[in-house]
Amino acid sequence: MIDNLKGVALEDLSIVFSDGDWIESKDQSESGIRLIQTGNIGVGFFKNRAEKARFISEKKFTELNCNEVHAGDILVSRLPDPVGRSCIVPNLNEKLITAVDCTIIRLDTKRILPKYFIYFSQSPSYMSQVEKLITGATRQRISRSNLGKILVPLPDIVRQQKIIDKFDRAFSSAGNAINLYERKIELIESLKISLLDEAF
Repeated sequence: MIDNLKGVALEDLSIVFSDGDWIESKDQSESGIRLIQTGNIGVGFFKNRAEKARFISEKKFTELNCNEVHAGDILVSRLPDPVGRSCIVPNLNEKLITAVDCTIIRLDTKRILPKYFIYFSQSPSYMSQVEKLITGATRQRISRSNLGKILVPLPDIVRQQKIIDKFDRAFSSAGNAINLYERKIELIESLKISLLDEAF
């Protein structure tokens, strides 16, 4: 146990807990099955970056015996920055795989809700556990086996949903405030340009 934190090991909460695939440049193609990379994994959200998407063919998928990633799966980046960030895979209406430095997690939803884990993975408790399990002097990473040891506090499903609802409301309010602030900045910039134009 890490710092006597009570919880259940992440791997024990998972139906699928596996690494992505080793896909070299020579394996890639112009279209086909999309390769999700560490750059697509934000802190709690998925970065689509469709313009930078890479693919492999169906033939290569079969040849390399790749693991398919499904909408609703969680991807965790085992590389910086930060190590251990995670997101839920959205429905992109295309077949997906992921890179070897990402861990694919399909949670046992009778025990833990994916969004609850996503919020937990942004907490100081999670990040401090990750930091203690990181290896590598030049390029820091966490191994899949060490990631699986992360302890997740596990209230019942009803309580998990209440926690999700609470954070959803809080972050929605924060998002609205940010949008309002950005809009005011835009108006100020517009006014500034107008005044400068009038003056000069």
